[in-house]
Amino acid sequence: MLDERKKLLLLTVIREYIFSAQPVGSKKLVKKHGLDVSSATVRNELAVLEEKGFLTHPHTSAGRIPTDKGFRFYVDSLFDEGGLTPAEEKSVGQFFSMSSREMEDLMRETSNLLANMSNYLAVVFAPTYKRSSLKHVDLIFLYPHVVLIVIVTNSGCVAKRVLELQKQIDASDLEGVERILNERLDGLDIDEISLKGRVELRGLLPGKWFLVERIINEIVDCLRERENQRIYVDGTVNLLRQPEFVSLDKLQALLSVVDHGYSLLHFIEDAFDNDVVVVKIGSENERAELRDCSLVAAGYRAGGQVLGTLGILGPMRMNYARSIAAVQCIARNLTDVLESLRY
Repeated sequence: MLDERKKLLLLTVIREYIFSAQPVGSKKLVKKHGLDVSSATVRNELAVLEEKGFLTHPHTSAGRIPTDKGFRFYVDSLFDEGGLTPAEEKSVGQFFSMSSREMEDLMRETSNLLANMSNYLAVVFAPTYKRSSLKHVDLIFLYPHVVLIVIVTNSGCVAKRVLELQKQIDASDLEGVERILNERLDGLDIDEISLKGRVELRGLLPGKWFLVERIINEIVDCLRERENQRIYVDGTVNLLRQPEFVSLDKLQALLSVVDHGYSLLHFIEDAFDNDVVVVKIGSENERAELRDCSLVAAGYRAGGQVLGTLGILGPMRMNYARSIAAVQCIARNLTDVLESLRY
């Protein structure tokens, strides 16, 4: 446990380091922040905080910088620190009121907004089809042997596939198949469509089974194929502006993790199970490439179900108050948009 003076000094050091990216010394603390104690007293207190693992100091400097443990203490102490201004929160709402209702465009716009607001790298995991259920399927007659399949999920995802048939069909047959498919497959997820759909529809449409089976296969294959295309990344250039990533090797190692985006999902999967923002700092990230970074993430929902996550990746010396507020605000507004798409 830390006494009040040590807490105050620790939080002051961390805020100063976040702002300056430079080690913080006792004289600077006293002079800049008007502390009612001597530099010697501050120096002694900083030494104690270092012994307790909250601070460390580069070998070339007498100033201190926060450790992972120090940053964790700071994040857990955030209550009323400023995040976004009311004007910024209002602008986010306006942004989403005018955003695209096409899922891919919406996800891309969301990642861009998050990157611009945070000045870090933004990652948005779009609603996965495995977590979605079928809302509607349209079968569009193109030619006697060609059908366009349009799949719409409850989360607003749209997928399309052109189906070529060996046997010719007419438009009236296609309308009947479409009606039965929507009656029987509505609300089913991918696995249920694959298993239950085949069992029920084989008996209902025996004469059209050659067509129905192809359609079900195309629906399932299309959704699974698109499963790995659901990551949107923006703001890579923001990392170049951070002194922590001046090393090209370090930046390349970090970006290699981002390039395999779903490996990041493992580190923020807690966001699927909680209604709070998940913050992982430094060594709390298992991958060595992320040990100098922090992740801030939250889930977004529709129909009471978490559909995906969004978050930011930046240095441990990030503006946590603003980052957490931005992630919360954008996740909340994205949830509102997805809820509206369900009806």
